[in-house]
Amino acid sequence: MKLIVLTKQFGTYTGATVSTIEILKRIAKDFESVTVITMKSEKVNIKNVKILVVPSYKDLISEVRKRKNIQNSIGYSDDHLGFLFSFFNIDYIHTYHGNWPDARWMNSKMFFKSLFFISMYKLTIKKAEHVVSVSNYMNNKFVKKNTKKSTVIYNGIKQVKKSEPPSKDTQDIKFLMVGNVDSRKYAAAIDLFSLLSEKGFNNKIDIYGKIVESKIAEKLNEFDFVELKGMRNNINYTKYDALICTSVSENLPVSIVESIISGVPVISFNVGGISEVITEDDTGRLIPQGDMEHFAKAVQSFKKHIISKEIRNNINDKFNWDNSAQQYFKLLNGERNSK
Repeated sequence: MKLIVLTKQFGTYTGATVSTIEILKRIAKDFESVTVITMKSEKVNIKNVKILVVPSYKDLISEVRKRKNIQNSIGYSDDHLGFLFSFFNIDYIHTYHGNWPDARWMNSKMFFKSLFFISMYKLTIKKAEHVVSVSNYMNNKFVKKNTKKSTVIYNGIKQVKKSEPPSKDTQDIKFLMVGNVDSRKYAAAIDLFSLLSEKGFNNKIDIYGKIVESKIAEKLNEFDFVELKGMRNNINYTKYDALICTSVSENLPVSIVESIISGVPVISFNVGGISEVITEDDTGRLIPQGDMEHFAKAVQSFKKHIISKEIRNNINDKFNWDNSAQQYFKLLNGERNSK
């Protein structure tokens, strides 16, 4: 079997592109050949994977067309361009990583972007031989409305420390937040921090993530208890007592899973598939979306605790790249059962 991967960019650009790389690392060797057709790529070395970078959409389409009559082949897409396979009668599997349609209501800019992207994703999903969702929430909310052929496969995560989290016997409480600094993830954090500041909050909050919107970063920096740490490849969650997530639109963020497996509870808005991981009291607190008073109270009243080893092991089994990659391999080789 020959695998053809179609993606706008290939590298550590987004959760979707990282997912594709992690899957290929584990299954590429089991295909006769793997070709990645993309418009942008970092230096990624995976045995048996050829990366073909093209300069334009026209060239992208041309390269897909060249593979029209290749026998014993299957396509794979991780973004809105997957429908291009269907123009040339190439069967393909698509993974939906997005947070449309929820994200369209963030602001006017996102609404107008949604007019394009939701249409493209709908087409890609409808034309796919089978679709993978990375959360039950988005599978039910969006994917199943556009296809009867879908499966939920959770993304894996980076390996976190296997040792027991440190005891929470100190009085100081330290929080962290993880994710690119933009309005989707942090605009609500500014409102939250304003409330906390009014209430005399003085515990430390460290934020890890690439600055995408400088204005948001500037406003976050105005709070004395906040420190922007920048982008880090490896974050030691066990240095902290809880993860805060103020994102207003999500599918299922990896940072929340990494935090829980590290034994660190989460305080988050109840958006997307986050409730598939967080259960009240056991792994954290879920806050009704937009309820800032409730969120501020949850942060202020937070009591230190460590998530049990049993819960962490169960989550680790669910969000495991080795397990996920084997499920993908079966799908790409024709073993497909809709769920």
